[in-house]
Amino acid sequence: MSGPQPLSTVTIDAEEIRADRRKSRKFDQCGLGEKAIYIGGFLTPRKFYVPYSQVTHVFKRVAVSKGSGKAFLTPILYLVVRYDDGKEKQCSFRYLNEADDMLTELERTHPEISLKKPGSEAEEKKKAERLQRLDSVVLEGEAARSVRKLENAKEILNKRPGLCKELIARARIKRSCDLIRPGWQILAAAILAAGICCIVGSVFGLRAGLSKTAAILLILIGAAAVLMMVNSRILPTPGRNRRSAEKTWEKALDSMQHHINSYPGFPLPARYAHPVVCDRMIRILKEERASDLDGALTVLKQDLKQMDHSVQLDRQDYEEVIQIKPLFLVSDYR
Repeated sequence: MSGPQPLSTVTIDAEEIRADRRKSRKFDQCGLGEKAIYIGGFLTPRKFYVPYSQVTHVFKRVAVSKGSGKAFLTPILYLVVRYDDGKEKQCSFRYLNEADDMLTELERTHPEISLKKPGSEAEEKKKAERLQRLDSVVLEGEAARSVRKLENAKEILNKRPGLCKELIARARIKRSCDLIRPGWQILAAAILAAGICCIVGSVFGLRAGLSKTAAILLILIGAAAVLMMVNSRILPTPGRNRRSAEKTWEKALDSMQHHINSYPGFPLPARYAHPVVCDRMIRILKEERASDLDGALTVLKQDLKQMDHSVQLDRQDYEEVIQIKPLFLVSDYR
């Protein structure tokens, strides 16, 4: 078995690095050993390594992926390793908690390595100053009344946080189902059927004189195809298809509408009722990018439309946008 490949100009003996990788603590496609940090390659976990002595920064980078012409925001989380005075290698993570656990372990074992993006300290300070200035902004007239309405709306929504979570969850499922093209489902069904045929055919093949090696190979190929299609979430299931997604979305929407109907003058439609929407609209009003509720909602829609696959977001923006953008997408920004 070949060992991990070096990225840095500084390398470690091949036998040492193989042994170190075997003992390394695994975090998704990456790992932390005693001598080096390991980074995943395409379909190959912990394919590359960089000795700790050459690592200067390890930080998270968040971006969004291409989805459709309507710019569906799909989260992509990267962990970036910066080494050799400026070179970078990034690896995608499927789960945020895995990346957080890796950074926590790295901070404990190697506190000399910065866990912030180079230059981020200045950016964070600048953003904090901007938010502090916004907090001190005193509005008048319609803008001030709009801010008060949005702050009251946040309090109303925070009384039933479960409704907001359900609305977001159902919007994501509906959007995911809407994006699956019928052609993909036909292809997935064909691959699934082919996988099942491979498994069944290998069993009958053994009885007909097929060699054990060929039968095992067919079973492995078939099992891989079946597992891949089952985990792809492309094929519809009783609990995950367009009809059920539409039904559960409408149910969540009705529950939210029933809640806000108890508060006359609620400033947002049920489909956009979320505390983060209120926060971002308040920010827009204080930045004087709009002067009333309708204008702030219009600006927010424009902002979200522009946040497509080419945009990199800081952590706060990422966490906010990834929550609320599905609401706007399933509603087609109405």
